[in-house]
Amino acid sequence: MKRKNIFIVVIVFIFIIASFYIIFGNNNERIIMNGKELSIQKGNTHWHPALKIVIDGETVLIPDDIGYGTGRTIDTHLSGMRMSPIHTHESDGTIHIENLNPAEKPETLTLGYFFYVWNETFSATCIFDYCTDNGDLKMFVNGKDNNEFGNYIMHDGDDILIQYTKN
Repeated sequence: MKRKNIFIVVIVFIFIIASFYIIFGNNNERIIMNGKELSIQKGNTHWHPALKIVIDGETVLIPDDIGYGTGRTIDTHLSGMRMSPIHTHESDGTIHIENLNPAEKPETLTLGYFFYVWNETFSATCIFDYCTDNGDLKMFVNGKDNNEFGNYIMHDGDDILIQYTKN
């Protein structure tokens, strides 16, 4: 009789744990973006990657109010505010990603979307008016080379450096 009770308790415990995982554990949605399968967080996102841009040794000031005063104010339904789901507050290089449902429009998490909101050019070959036909463009994320450029999906705490050096 004791073994049967222990067995029932174990089965109930496993059922409870499995139920919690099914209900609360899967907080990501699988999507295809740019030909790659990605896992994008469901629900509210509030992240703060840092961006630094250096052109020929000079740091470029990233303006405050990008996404609600400077550049484009778009996709406000995703932020739940009167600003883009990706924006700045101060000119310190902190990007604010405040998105109620990034899985609905995953490109709102990309560095390219930030530049689109800013109304500035950024790709694998150009930053602003500086292009690789006249110089060298590199991007680093958390100290490592990254060649995703505008397709890079930012994360909370990322340290992003974009460097352009004229030939």
